[in-house]
Amino acid sequence: MIVQDDLNQNVNMHMTETELVEVMYAIRSKKEQEIDKIKNKINKYVKKKNAEEAFYQSLSPMRKLFAGRSPSHHQAVEYIAHVKEPLKQIERLKQGLFELNHSIRYLQEDHKEEITLSTTIFREVRSTYRMENFPS
Repeated sequence: MIVQDDLNQNVNMHMTETELVEVMYAIRSKKEQEIDKIKNKINKYVKKKNAEEAFYQSLSPMRKLFAGRSPSHHQAVEYIAHVKEPLKQIERLKQGLFELNHSIRYLQEDHKEEITLSTTIFREVRSTYRMENFPS
């Protein structure tokens, strides 16, 4: 089977259909693991912040006066760095998963001698295929 890049039709690879499907499933599981890892980091951060807030609220008014607390704009930047950006990254990974699942479905339904993949999927397939066949 010939696997072509959508952007550059001159770039292609030769592999069997079963190899291609296995590589795509490996890429899919890697993306799903990455999504779970990011979600765990976000949950860990949120739990930590909730615990800090609960501790601060439990302090007496006099202790609150002396307790050091970062300014609200610092908290906002921290939230963006630890929650908002990772959520955007999860959305990008989910979009990649959607494209990958669509390609897998197309490959399993139609048995063709040639398939054209998006550039991102093609690059991932190429790098994963090389790593599996030529380990360091």
